[in-house]
Amino acid sequence: MIMLLPRLAAVFATGFLAACSGSEGGSTRLYDGSARLRVAEAAETSGQGEVALSLFAAAAAAEPDRAEVQARFAAALARAGNVGQAEQVLTRALERRRDHPLLLAGLGRLRLRTGAAEQALEIFARLVAATPRDAAALDGQGVALDLLGRHAEAERSYRQAMALAPDNIAVRNNFAVSLMLTGRAAEAVSVLEPLALRSGVQARVLTNLAVARAALGGATAAQDAPGGREGAADLAAMMQALAADAGRGPAGRS
Repeated sequence: MIMLLPRLAAVFATGFLAACSGSEGGSTRLYDGSARLRVAEAAETSGQGEVALSLFAAAAAAEPDRAEVQARFAAALARAGNVGQAEQVLTRALERRRDHPLLLAGLGRLRLRTGAAEQALEIFARLVAATPRDAAALDGQGVALDLLGRHAEAERSYRQAMALAPDNIAVRNNFAVSLMLTGRAAEAVSVLEPLALRSGVQARVLTNLAVARAALGGATAAQDAPGGREGAADLAAMMQALAADAGRGPAGRS
């Protein structure tokens, strides 16, 4: 993972659903909050970043005790590069909803994004201990382990996540990167090629496939890889890419 290491920490992330209130008033507030989130996401998708952040902020202010809203506001801040503010949002929310899995997962992704792999591992390990069948937590744990150089443990974590969520593109992509980190490019290609055939696949999957092919020594593949053979060879950079993607949230958003 030559030049990709800085981006790796952000690859992981999946969304969680918060529980809903059963009262009529609670349902109305939930609908309003969900509507705000949908509008905010639409604004962000259309490139209106500032508008989106203001809408996410309004939703978070209106429902300070709703973990999903706080987590999504924090994720939007992180995507906009406001990592410090995102951490503040999650920290405040965790004071209200101690150990809420959605909030802890968001904090874990932030830790990956900033390269604090040991702290991220502690968070994801707590989530896995509490909910062993949480594929997203297992995926995040795998990324943290990879960033710490503990690749055999990372592989076990990814395989558990894939068994639970076999169609999750983000998990398989991260597993492929892990394979490349240990010099198993051929296996990485076999994991990535089926993903590359899916419609709407993320660009990073195609980039990683080109890197894996180039690592096998194919001249054509090396030319296709961003940055040519040199860029393809930079495994350290790939790890950064992994950490970066993991920190962005919902499957990168795979």
